Amino acid sequence: MGVYRADSSTTKLRVVFNASAASTSGVSLNNCLLKGGVVQDDLFSILLRFRNHKVAFTADVKKMYRQIWVNPDQCSIWKNRSYKEPSLYKLLTVMYGTKSSYLATRVLNQLATDERKKFLLASAVSFKDFYVGVLSGAGMFHQL
Repeated sequence: MGVYRADSSTTKLRVVFNASAASTSGVSLNNCLLKGGVVQDDLFSILLRFRNHKVAFTADVKKMYRQIWVNPDQCSIWKNRSYKEPSLYKLLTVMYGTKSSYLATRVLNQLATDERKKFLLASAVSFKDFYVGVLSGAGMFHQL
């Protein structure tokens, strides 16, 4: 399904999936996907650390899922109809509505690992203080 917004300057037509909707077999895509583990600290601990800072900052993760590429071996979707040839679609990025929060957090952790030598402090903050759009803070503005 597509959502059209004429007033949008960046994305006039956005593809929307309902991964919780049951297929003709009664099973949804979300029923077939693994949930993934918890790869971040608990929210209470993150919020306590967040409130200790004099200066706080957040990040807009609105389009984050659409920036995460899916393994090419796992991106094919097909629809088999008895009255015509099967249709093959490729979904190249993680989509909203699926069990994708684990993947988003896991990708951030991998990025923090990969870039640790160049960005030591940012890497530590990403591992320890990230929760959805809340990142962290600092004692002074120049430390950000």
